[in-house]
Amino acid sequence: MRVDQISSFDSSFVLGSSVEKSKSCIIEGICDKRELKSNHLYFCSNSKFLEAFRNSKEKNVFIIFEEKFLNTLEERKEFEMALGWASVKSVALAMSYISKPFYDYIQSEFNDAIDARKTGTCSIHPSAVIAENVFIGANVTIGENVVLHANVSILSNSIIGKETCLYPNVSIMQKTEIGEACRIHSGTVIGSDGFGYNFHNGVHHKVWHTGGVHLGDNVEIGSNCSIDQGTFSPTIIESGCKIDNLVQVGHNVVLKSGVIFCGQAGIAGSTTVGEFTVVGGKAAIAPDIVVGAACQIGGMAGVTSSLENKEIVAGFPARPIKEWLKGLAYLRKNALKK
Repeated sequence: MRVDQISSFDSSFVLGSSVEKSKSCIIEGICDKRELKSNHLYFCSNSKFLEAFRNSKEKNVFIIFEEKFLNTLEERKEFEMALGWASVKSVALAMSYISKPFYDYIQSEFNDAIDARKTGTCSIHPSAVIAENVFIGANVTIGENVVLHANVSILSNSIIGKETCLYPNVSIMQKTEIGEACRIHSGTVIGSDGFGYNFHNGVHHKVWHTGGVHLGDNVEIGSNCSIDQGTFSPTIIESGCKIDNLVQVGHNVVLKSGVIFCGQAGIAGSTTVGEFTVVGGKAAIAPDIVVGAACQIGGMAGVTSSLENKEIVAGFPARPIKEWLKGLAYLRKNALKK
């Protein structure tokens, strides 16, 4: 898609330097600060996104700035290294408008109306065990000794690693990669859209997700969980993670290896949880923060800010465990006074 075509989706879109050259640029997709990609759009609304561009070896991106942020930047020569740049009134709203045509283009390449075993467009190892009423989409790869129970659906461009077992009624959405020896229990959905909307003129405008999900090896996910796909890069659950029933994992989340989530816990989008951290039942973690390695988060805690390695917290807002217990003791002591 050319830049001048993209600009038609947002009336506030204003091209920067090298206007004529930028108009004819071919854009292949949208990327984010986790991984800048050549010939992709990159939204930049604040300093942390600009810093990611500065630190990346990949400069051949087309940057879309928020106008207010761009006006704070005195030096713009560094943008000349980019494929091109433009400004918009609202990056958030532009993401809603501009992500839609890319989503539609990707969807046009998928074929999830006909089982790919009929069209010969999937790869299934002969040792795989597939029950009745399983649906397999185009370009799906299923490894050796995979077990797919009844009513499993695996949509286009997904990969299921060897020795993995999907129990009845599991739904694997497009562009999901599952590693080896994983177990996904009944009713779980992996790769559903992230919950992203931008409110404008009385309408909640959807951000269209295309990032997919990547699971490592030896991951176990309980029943009735929801793992949202990333916005423009994948949601990542690394090897050895264990997730209990009824857990929600938001878009662009990264769970490092060995993380444990107990039942009914939830984690909001774009948060990273360090290796071997344990999250108690019904705990909640806010968006856009970093939880360190080997932390312990108590049941029903609400984590609203980043945690260092090995912190043990409880309560809402989550506080160091000793501080929280002292607070409880103080409240109880004074509540019982006559």
